Amino acid sequence: MSIEINGTGGRPPALTTGDAREANANPADNSENSAAGNATRPTADTFSMTGQAAQLKQLEAQIANLPAVDTQRVAEVQHAIATNTLEVNPARVADKLLTFEAGLAPKA
Repeated sequence: MSIEINGTGGRPPALTTGDAREANANPADNSENSAAGNATRPTADTFSMTGQAAQLKQLEAQIANLPAVDTQRVAEVQHAIATNTLEVNPARVADKLLTFEAGLAPKA
């Protein structure tokens, strides 16, 4: 079973209090008034960004220009693995992992 949630279901839209007063003000001139009334109402939405939003947009652009991979670091690690000189500090790895996991936890 489906229920239509889009549209008005064939019913006319409800008038707000201000619309009802305008419609009943002068029924003889109703068609002329509605055309003139629509001309005085703003037809376009406006948009303005706050300083923080502009700064975030600028930072986003800077991040987008950064490389996804530090190729120099990758080359260094590959060389260390190839020459068997890669030193792994388990305590440091554990600390970094815990810090990362703590950053993912929802804040209470």
